[in-house]
Amino acid sequence: MYRNSTSRRQSRRIPLKIAGIYAVIGTAWILLSDRALSALVADPSLTARLQTYKGWFYVLATSALLYLLVRRHTRALGTQFEEIRTIFDSLNAIVYVADLETYELLHLNRLGEELSGTRDWRGKRCFEVLQADQRGPCGFCSNSRLELGGQARAPYSWVFRNTRNQRWYQCIDKAIPWSDGRLVRLEIAIDITESRELEELKDQMLSAVSHEMRTPMTAILGFTEFMLEEEGSAEERRGYLEAMHREGQRLNRLIDNFLRLGRLKSQRESLHRERLHPQELLAPLAKKYAQASPRHPLRLEIAEGTGPFWGEAEDLALVIDNLLANALQYSPEGGEIVLGAKSRGDEVLLWVKDPGIGIEAGELERIFVPFFRVDNSDQRRTSGVGLGLPLAREIVSRHQGRIWAESAPASGSTFYVALPGAAGTSVAPAPESPSRGD
Repeated sequence: MYRNSTSRRQSRRIPLKIAGIYAVIGTAWILLSDRALSALVADPSLTARLQTYKGWFYVLATSALLYLLVRRHTRALGTQFEEIRTIFDSLNAIVYVADLETYELLHLNRLGEELSGTRDWRGKRCFEVLQADQRGPCGFCSNSRLELGGQARAPYSWVFRNTRNQRWYQCIDKAIPWSDGRLVRLEIAIDITESRELEELKDQMLSAVSHEMRTPMTAILGFTEFMLEEEGSAEERRGYLEAMHREGQRLNRLIDNFLRLGRLKSQRESLHRERLHPQELLAPLAKKYAQASPRHPLRLEIAEGTGPFWGEAEDLALVIDNLLANALQYSPEGGEIVLGAKSRGDEVLLWVKDPGIGIEAGELERIFVPFFRVDNSDQRRTSGVGLGLPLAREIVSRHQGRIWAESAPASGSTFYVALPGAAGTSVAPAPESPSRGD
């Protein structure tokens, strides 16, 4: 309130200052020039002509003076306007001013112009420029909350999703006095899409993981209770223990993936790469999964002459482990699993091929998004929350590699991992910032 009254006093002071200067100079000119003429010229006719010339000179001189004063203050106002516009344009937010009654845009900053896709917004209404296919005032318009009885109310804060770019914004609206005295709407809209998505991701993660953890825990508790209450044969007890072991491994994998993905996303882990050979990385995993399921024989296929590559053994083993686990999980009818490696140019290509249910073409990129799972409603239900592939992509990206899948429904899937080759080099390439997807 104090600033508003101060600015109004300053806006009145400028024209009063100009008028005062004009009055002082005019009065001084009239008094001094008349006295000078009376003292210097005695001829009345000459005095009359000089009075006329003096009047014209006065008009020209005062006009020039007024021009200089007005130009000076106009430049000052223009400078202030440019400074304000520069400040608004530098903000990482959409800023606009619109009439409360007509919705006419009075100001729009750079980000607002980028959102609307046009710089020709003057004279147009805010909902036409800032929203998509909007022919009338928005149903969520906050104008009614900004003023009451011609008086500005407290700022109003709200969140909405823009219909042009589908991004989320935290908006702060305030009625402010415009240069002509009317109240107008000032809105500052800050893009909060990333933070909102992270919040939703956190909620999904907690919900999915807590739900998925309940299944193995229920199984483990059920088997232990049965073993405590029932004698059973040694063979039955061994079967229960094997089932409990499987569920425990499943629970351990879920927790490891959950924690590891969180650490990678927050970039809290350093990468220590070394020269690795495909045989030393893949052979232990091939042995592990060859015994995992009698219905899924595993073949290790390392092409002759396949060179070494740069990587962190533990991380890359986790990637291949997740790919092999998925291969078994999504091949409910059984069939051969192939784990392979070969050199290709300056890269080493690793792959896991399965004969499973396959993946739709439109889902081949989405499977690397956290919590996305292939729709296999026509098959038996598979467990998991969709963390293995996102974790694999994070790890491979940190290794400056690539991961992708080739598949078709009912035709199996092949997952490829391309890593920088280490043949002929003694130093690993410099690490880059973790990618958020290929």
